[in-house]
Amino acid sequence: MADLTLDHVVIAVKDLDGATADYVNILGRNPSWRGEHPKYGTKNTLFRIDNTYVELLALSGAKGDKRWSGVLQKTLEEKGEGVFALAIGTTDIKRAVEEFRDGGLDVADPADGHGVDVNTGAERGWRNAQVDPKHTNGLRIFFIQHLAPPEALPVAEPVTDGAHVRRMDHAVVLSADMEAARRVWSDKIGARLALDRTFPDRNTRILFYRLADITIEISGGAAQSKEGIGKPDRPWGLAWGVESIEKTCERLQAAGVETSGPRPGIKPGTLVATIKGEATHGVATLLIEHQPESFTEAARVAHSGAIDNTEQQRAFTPTALDHVSVTTSDLPGTAAKWATALGLSAVETSEHDDSRIAKIPAHNSYIALTQPLSSGGAIAAAMAERGQGMHAVAIAVDNIDEAVRDMRLKGVEISDPVAGREPGTRVASIAKASANGVPVVLVQRS
Repeated sequence: MADLTLDHVVIAVKDLDGATADYVNILGRNPSWRGEHPKYGTKNTLFRIDNTYVELLALSGAKGDKRWSGVLQKTLEEKGEGVFALAIGTTDIKRAVEEFRDGGLDVADPADGHGVDVNTGAERGWRNAQVDPKHTNGLRIFFIQHLAPPEALPVAEPVTDGAHVRRMDHAVVLSADMEAARRVWSDKIGARLALDRTFPDRNTRILFYRLADITIEISGGAAQSKEGIGKPDRPWGLAWGVESIEKTCERLQAAGVETSGPRPGIKPGTLVATIKGEATHGVATLLIEHQPESFTEAARVAHSGAIDNTEQQRAFTPTALDHVSVTTSDLPGTAAKWATALGLSAVETSEHDDSRIAKIPAHNSYIALTQPLSSGGAIAAAMAERGQGMHAVAIAVDNIDEAVRDMRLKGVEISDPVAGREPGTRVASIAKASANGVPVVLVQRS
């Protein structure tokens, strides 16, 4: 399933009001939602951040579906507070359930869910499908498709600018049976295994799975022990991405939340700090700041004796120079010049909303000679700014959605993917400021 995301993480808490206050401090944001689920016998607080949202879930005291309230109560009594479940998002839950069942995952039929904000009366709907934990190595996972638009859950407003959590960086799952965990995430769920790395000096092996721009880290021993085979995995910790770890630690310490203070992370180019104490409500909590060098090739290379067990799998791959776009006010005349000077002839001409394009093949790429059809279109505006000539470079990629997510994570300004001019294409434009002044377009062809 290419559209899977880590929609949100559910944290089981005993006292919702107290946990909400603590997570306002940790995240540096006010809640997006205070809800009740009469059908489930639960209540919650939600914090929507840049790339996911966090749900604090508690018992409401009302009778409800024991598949939720009963399991939550048992978890709180036997294991205490902490990460309770991972919610994996999909845009088509019916199709997703069918595919997961074909892959051997025991998934319940999708069920409708409904929540009401107790403060505003706003309502949200969704469909979710629970997975039997026996088929996910003990992890509680469910799939979810939202029926309400994204803006129905407001972004959690920052308390202070520049010192708040912006995004979830990764979630950590501890595993005593790493091969069983690999089968769940690779074979049954179909998540992308970005990295499988062993750290001998720490006696640790970590599987790094990617769901959109969030990593699921499965951490276990460097060598599989016989005693660990068949033992369940357990969710353990969350890492929050911040803009300035120094400012965030200062804010937390002023609020009475204990932190370890900034220190270099294991990955080159990162700074990290650990949040300690009861404020995390049983969740091992890390803050992480990515500096520019953390996104370089050098930062991805195994270091300090670490070993890559498999080849690294990229989020996306640039596959070719797709085409170069050149603007002109005289399409026939310019095409004739290219044919005379270089022996490259236009083979097809097409018209679009604001332009006429002649395609000139050049080995495995092509030149797109582009003439504006009106004075008010984007092509005419570009020519008014820069004159005729070089307009844009288009690079083909194998997965434009992953490319956009990956580039935004690295601080590149890029548009959302949209349908291209040519049938069967999707395109996204990189801001000139992010490409040294060159207009660059990514293209994915079906």
